[in-house]
Amino acid sequence: MKNLRDFVLAGLLLAIGLVLHYVTPSTGTPVKPDFLLAMLFLCLLTFEDIKVGFVAGIAAGILSGLTTNVPGGFVPNVIDKLITTGVLLIGIRLFRRFINQYVLSIAVPIVGTILSGCVFIGSAILLGVFPQEIFIGAFVTAVLPAMVGNVFLVALLFGALRHTGRLYGRRLHRKDSEAV
Repeated sequence: MKNLRDFVLAGLLLAIGLVLHYVTPSTGTPVKPDFLLAMLFLCLLTFEDIKVGFVAGIAAGILSGLTTNVPGGFVPNVIDKLITTGVLLIGIRLFRRFINQYVLSIAVPIVGTILSGCVFIGSAILLGVFPQEIFIGAFVTAVLPAMVGNVFLVALLFGALRHTGRLYGRRLHRKDSEAV
């Protein structure tokens, strides 16, 4: 039952991210900041299940691909979210033992947004969606502002989610012990 609850909460987080992604205006280039990434990062940090992480990554890629302003940007969005999810899942698993979870909640959006932006723009260039000259401009005008926004969103919401999860876990445990 815990796994189903994780999938439902991940879906709710991605729905919030979809709204943020849809309403975010463009910054002068075809690429706009991707705040759906912040919700993906929250899913990866909150749920330790690899299946939930990859399903959230695939869903985030599809959702951001459907709401992108970039003609032909669907495939680069899916590629970017899959690669970012895989790398971050490995990184989070490796560093979770050595780094405080709240420090990790700041490091993940920084590394993840830069990786995601580079993979998205790079794959769009390789697929012929963008000319090569756009990389620096798109990185500066879309990836860096998204990184700042994602750090604030994840840092703010991660603490709230962790606290809510602890309260919810205690309440469930109390109800189970009262039933016995």
